[in-house]
Amino acid sequence: MTDTWGIPGPVFAGLYGGLLLLTALAAAVRGALVLRGRAGDGPNRPEELAVLTGGRRRFGEYIVAGLLEQQVIRLAGNGRLSRVKGTAADPVGREALSRIGKNGSSIERVCDAAADHKAARELEAALIGRGLLADPRKLRSTWIATAVAYWAVVALGLVRLIAGASTGHPVGILLGLLAVGTVIAIATTVKARNRPAVKATFAGRAAARRAGTLSTGATAAVAAEGLAGHPDQDVRAAVTRAAQHATTRLHNRRTRLAGAGGGTAVGFYGGSSCGGGSSSCGGGGGCGGGGGGGGCGG
Repeated sequence: MTDTWGIPGPVFAGLYGGLLLLTALAAAVRGALVLRGRAGDGPNRPEELAVLTGGRRRFGEYIVAGLLEQQVIRLAGNGRLSRVKGTAADPVGREALSRIGKNGSSIERVCDAAADHKAARELEAALIGRGLLADPRKLRSTWIATAVAYWAVVALGLVRLIAGASTGHPVGILLGLLAVGTVIAIATTVKARNRPAVKATFAGRAAARRAGTLSTGATAAVAAEGLAGHPDQDVRAAVTRAAQHATTRLHNRRTRLAGAGGGTAVGFYGGSSCGGGSSSCGGGGGCGGGGGGGGCGG
């Protein structure tokens, strides 16, 4: 019996398995190059450090911490932010304050307002340009290229499988490898469809460690560690309580959706919260944060 395409089945199976591994290796190398970043200057301001260490959500927490420190807002024990007096000097702070109504607002809403501000996006873009944050467009292009490569490998395996089976050659091993390739191709396609989260590069994480907190005070500590790292003990305690409350609310919401959907549960950076006095807390709130058979490869 003549070998399909002049290549013995076991040899083709070995080459095909190697091709699957080579595609994965190429994707890993390309992704590592994007995540490596560029060594150079680190964050120069606390707000840059906030975006670098916790993304735009951390920047929102930094803004809220500043407003609390200035006593422009107060965080009550029930986790609602309310305005006290005065206004913020910067556009981001004023945007955050605009989300606080007469009856107050949740800290998540205020943090999100600051995180979505143009200033936060500009800081993020600047850190990407300096190689401290990974460019999500490059990460996504890596997933797209990997998905295309795997579907090409799957197509090759399928053609070989059909050609081998039609001439009576055993194709068990190739069938198993083809199943593995198909699963990987589907997984990479799903990843390619979603915009990757912005994350610090290796160089960015190293720069953040060297930078420390950049300055002193509560806002500097929040920039480095989030509201969970606030120097006020009441704030830290409220952050813990808020996380518990947020988990409970999420669980209850999923339970309701699961009931409405016939048993199907619908499910950047984590947030944190505080509650209590002008710059300290005393209550809960939330801010946020292949199988193979026998035979050969055709």
